[in-house]
Amino acid sequence: MDLKNQNNSDLLDILFDSDNTAPLIFKDEDGKELSFEQVAVIPYSTEEDERAVYAILKPLDYIEGIQDDEAIVFKVIQDELGDSALKIEEDEDIAREVFSQYIQLLDEQ
Repeated sequence: MDLKNQNNSDLLDILFDSDNTAPLIFKDEDGKELSFEQVAVIPYSTEEDERAVYAILKPLDYIEGIQDDEAIVFKVIQDELGDSALKIEEDEDIAREVFSQYIQLLDEQ
């Protein structure tokens, strides 16, 4: 699932805006609007991308296969137009590591 920002603002500006508490609204590849609550933004280096940024988002709308209490790890990517977009991280090891970093940040607070 790739998600595109429905706001005219840059996606990274929205994700890194600590004052933004509004739901994030995206369109999936089928044009369906989906709303998410932002949980965290985590920089995480991988072998393929030393400057990768991940967003942990909790769906506010029903998504088949996702429980009410689950969050999804997305990688911030550049789409074909060069705009920021989100893509579900399909590598379960990377998704677990990103989520582990989030838990570590919570423990440090």
